Amino acid sequence: MLEGNKDTPSETVGTTTNNHDTDSMASVITNKEFAFPSRVREIMESQGAGHMIEITEARKSNDLHTHQIQGYVVYFIKFGPIAVKRRYSEFETLRTCLIKEFPTMIIPPIPEKQSLRSNIAITTSNSLGLAASSLSGNGSDHHTIEGESNDGLVKKHNETDPMTNLIEYRKRMLAAFLNRCLKNERISKCKFFLHFLDPEINFLDYVNNKDNAFLYKTSIYQLSPLKPLENLENQLYITMPVPSLSDSHLFKELSEEEQFQKFMSFETKFLKYELVLNNISKINKRLIRHFNELSIELSELGSNFNQLSLIQNSNYIEHIGKLFEQHTILLSNLTNFVNVGFLDKLIELKHFSVTAKELMEFNRKKIIQYKMIEKDLYHTRSRYKRYEAEEIRIRKIDMKTENALTKNTLKGDSPDTEEYFEPPITDEELQTALFSKTSKKTVYGKIPGVGKLNSMILKYVNDPNPDETRRTKFYNLKLRLFQLERQYQLSQSDLVQINERVMTELESFHRWFKNELVAVCVVYNTFLRDYFAKSKEPWCEIQNEGK
Repeated sequence: MLEGNKDTPSETVGTTTNNHDTDSMASVITNKEFAFPSRVREIMESQGAGHMIEITEARKSNDLHTHQIQGYVVYFIKFGPIAVKRRYSEFETLRTCLIKEFPTMIIPPIPEKQSLRSNIAITTSNSLGLAASSLSGNGSDHHTIEGESNDGLVKKHNETDPMTNLIEYRKRMLAAFLNRCLKNERISKCKFFLHFLDPEINFLDYVNNKDNAFLYKTSIYQLSPLKPLENLENQLYITMPVPSLSDSHLFKELSEEEQFQKFMSFETKFLKYELVLNNISKINKRLIRHFNELSIELSELGSNFNQLSLIQNSNYIEHIGKLFEQHTILLSNLTNFVNVGFLDKLIELKHFSVTAKELMEFNRKKIIQYKMIEKDLYHTRSRYKRYEAEEIRIRKIDMKTENALTKNTLKGDSPDTEEYFEPPITDEELQTALFSKTSKKTVYGKIPGVGKLNSMILKYVNDPNPDETRRTKFYNLKLRLFQLERQYQLSQSDLVQINERVMTELESFHRWFKNELVAVCVVYNTFLRDYFAKSKEPWCEIQNEGK
């Protein structure tokens, strides 16, 4: 699938000729498929780096699924003249595709997955600092989003409404995700990102079509870590073992190596970042709740001072009542800033630290995978040497018995496999053989117990051609050895570049991360300083009025 091409004008969509109707129709379909990604690229190039992607609103939609009405939120994305609607699951799918296409990059995070049902009480209270009791619903329908009009538009009429807060939070964070992707030169040219912004394409269908489904559904450890899109059919990658936590002891064997020590240092550092940022977030969430409570008290206090001023007929007391009301507005502005300008940034940076750890996890598991292949190769070489020695012994016996071969046919003792091993087939033939093996499916294979039954039958039935069976097993073992040696060479070569790229990415990310933290704290400090200055000034002005 080609990426958007600015040389393909959108005006060609729908253009046909009188001749060759079939070819013309195919051309129309092709041009229509690429027109909008091309248009997205044109907007990116014409608007420059300052152009931003906006999420203008969120609407609740209902879809009939498994005989039940499932509520979900649709986000309206605007990029220049293009407007597109996407669900949260599509953002999630886009990020998965980006991670697999760029496995050695830190892909910007998206807000954590949260249900729009009653279990939001747990997840939202963790992420946004909302009281779980306020999310319980009090018997209301869990599918209903409070603050929603008849047309499904989420309103911001109640800042304390947890569901509305969640939607608004997601809008901000998803917009931040898209704009960070837009600013990344490689991601912004990626076909998945371009098609995500294409209003004419059902993104989930696009990802699951025959050209893209393999990348999306295959484990990241069975894709090329350097050029995944160019190696989707490379059977050496597809047949590699998938590493797991149970194999982590293989990584610990590298404890003396420099790469391992760097990983440990970065992991410890980002774990500390995550814990401290989480604590700062929790404290500020509590402050927001206290600010909201204080605003109510100050508002009531100002109202009562105004009533007192009427009784006393005192301008001074009236002035105090107005100051309480003004302070309520200042406190509301402070609350909004802490929530949107500070907490959002901290939560995003915390998610970034998790993403950095995921990148290190990928690198660690690629090392484990390499060690798994190395271990399997060692045992397979040992088996091959034993089989080869047995094969030579059998051939000597056959030679003596049949006296059909000369002594020069054999080379004597068993040769060293690493020095004398010759591949049974070429690399191209190996790809074909592995493809046939992985794609071969039989009807019997789907019937439980058939394989075990066949093994029992073969156990008690004499092999009609034991020599042929023996040679076939030896050939298959030789083929397996060739496969492992090629995978070992491939993973060894890849791992050198993975280690280098990941470490470069982590070092660059850490510098950016520290700068972002400082910038956020500076803005936070500036806003608090201005708040206290604005709060103090009017009170100082009236301090002598009552004397």
